[in-house]
Amino acid sequence: MTKRKIGVGVVGCGEIAQLMHLPIIKELPQLEIAALCDLSRQVVDSLGEAYGVAGRYTDHHDLINDPAVDVVVICTYDHGPIIEDVIAAGKHFTVEKPLAFTAEEAAPLIEKATAKGVLGLVGYMKLYDPGYVLGIERMASIEALKQIHVHNFAGRFDRYQSLYTQVRGSDVDPASLAAGRALADARIEASLGPDHAGYRDTYLMLLMLGSHNLAVLRGAFGVAESVEYAKAVDPNHIFALLNFANGVPCVFEVSFGAQYEWWDEWIAAYGKHDEVRVDFQNPYIRNTAATVTIREPRGNGPSEVVIPGKPDTAFRQQWLHFIDCIENGTAPRTSLQGGLEDLKLAQAIIQALPPRPKGKN
Repeated sequence: MTKRKIGVGVVGCGEIAQLMHLPIIKELPQLEIAALCDLSRQVVDSLGEAYGVAGRYTDHHDLINDPAVDVVVICTYDHGPIIEDVIAAGKHFTVEKPLAFTAEEAAPLIEKATAKGVLGLVGYMKLYDPGYVLGIERMASIEALKQIHVHNFAGRFDRYQSLYTQVRGSDVDPASLAAGRALADARIEASLGPDHAGYRDTYLMLLMLGSHNLAVLRGAFGVAESVEYAKAVDPNHIFALLNFANGVPCVFEVSFGAQYEWWDEWIAAYGKHDEVRVDFQNPYIRNTAATVTIREPRGNGPSEVVIPGKPDTAFRQQWLHFIDCIENGTAPRTSLQGGLEDLKLAQAIIQALPPRPKGKN
């Protein structure tokens, strides 16, 4: 008997859905695109025609209630409210990072998912990168870890766009989008508190760009014990000093806006005898993987070995893992609890900054 495919409903059909999720879902034999949802009817209909999908919606409730949808992938701006509706329907889901905008919003989602028996996976695709997997295995063998360094200045985000054909809609009221973002902004400011509400944009940058780095760091070394220092160099650049077990310090720096023609994102670990560094590639380029560099003694001199990761797309590995979790009960590598821990650390970094009330520069 032929095994029934898992019907996937895609909520939010923007860039990451079009560039990565939809092609991969279409490619994998265990999956099928069961339904699409976006605020733009133009986008939904265009993609529906391209992928042969009959279920086309502009309200996520309709997609969730579609009996052909077994699992949901959430690629919208504001994730929390949609996750809550998906959990209420008893359907498994994977959600693009971050899990929610604040830890206060995320914690009840985990409780509800557990009570409902719903499987949730946070889309930290870098943790599925073959090079990263190899790198953290090597980092685990470092003797007498001395320091960790996480760096993400990214690079130009426009170079990859010429590699893909994207569908964009012109039928969504900009005022309604702005109103939705204003509501999210208010929730974030309330969570940060009156003394730090002025860092809202910096916090959002940390979530949108830096949450991957928080996850990569946690995946390699666990949860940080404290934030020793933080500085907002500008609204799009944050520097922090974190403390890990046994007093191991971590330099953590994330900045958006660099116009590099290369991708500048890495994690490095320094030990008594050796150094291990994982350099990530542009996440929008398919079939590339992180590179691992190992420096260690060789005889009476130094040696350096560069190991390219197995060519693959981290998003594809993430989907294969999600399928394994659904079919075999495997524990998610990028769990909801991990997403909550990253939100807690992001908020702790902001709280370590000098006070800045709303409206203050």
